[in-house]
Amino acid sequence: MKRITVLKITKKEVIQMKKTILILLAVLVGLFNVLPCYAAPSVNIAVSAQVPNGTPDLTLVIKELSTPNQNPWTGTTVTNMTFGPLTHTLDDGSDAGVWFSKKYYCVIIFTTSFGHRYEVRSTCSGLVSGANSLPAGSFGLTPGYAAADEWSPGNPQGAQPTGSTLGAAGSAVATNKVVYTSETAASNRIIRAFYSLPPYGTGGALPFPGYTPITLSQPSATYSGSVTITIAAI
Repeated sequence: MKRITVLKITKKEVIQMKKTILILLAVLVGLFNVLPCYAAPSVNIAVSAQVPNGTPDLTLVIKELSTPNQNPWTGTTVTNMTFGPLTHTLDDGSDAGVWFSKKYYCVIIFTTSFGHRYEVRSTCSGLVSGANSLPAGSFGLTPGYAAADEWSPGNPQGAQPTGSTLGAAGSAVATNKVVYTSETAASNRIIRAFYSLPPYGTGGALPFPGYTPITLSQPSATYSGSVTITIAAI
């Protein structure tokens, strides 16, 4: 027969074993507290957004034109209005009796209203050379509007809004001469502003109210100045 050995554990030994287990648990807890804790990786991504100025704004394109009633979009895009040497000879060879330019310019103005009723205005202090200046009435400004003008190909602006108005044709030498006043709803629009140094019209007709010609006795010189186009909430 096999002999079975029975181990006898005293109460004192059981208490000692419990103390040993508690000590081991305390050591393990201490180790977990000492070991570093690693967080999940993170990445900071910068985010920004700019709210633009909420007042009316404009952009423009300047077109140089050379024939009467020319479609402005067929003109040459330029950065300034350089009329160059003036002439007094008409296309039929006759003498106009005044100095004028066969060139004229169309400033095409794209407005952005931001919901504010607005005016487009033009300011010019005149064309001068030293103590001399061209007659204020010789430099003309004629506002215009065309339904076919496009914001993008195939996207014409349509008819002029009811309640909006174009400024009157007249001398460009003025302060804050009104080119266009929007309707109350203040829709964005494309406005034309024609600048010229014209001769008399057919039969001596004035090209615009208040026209004053540049006489042939005007002192020879290069006359210069500037035009400032602005948009303002009203």
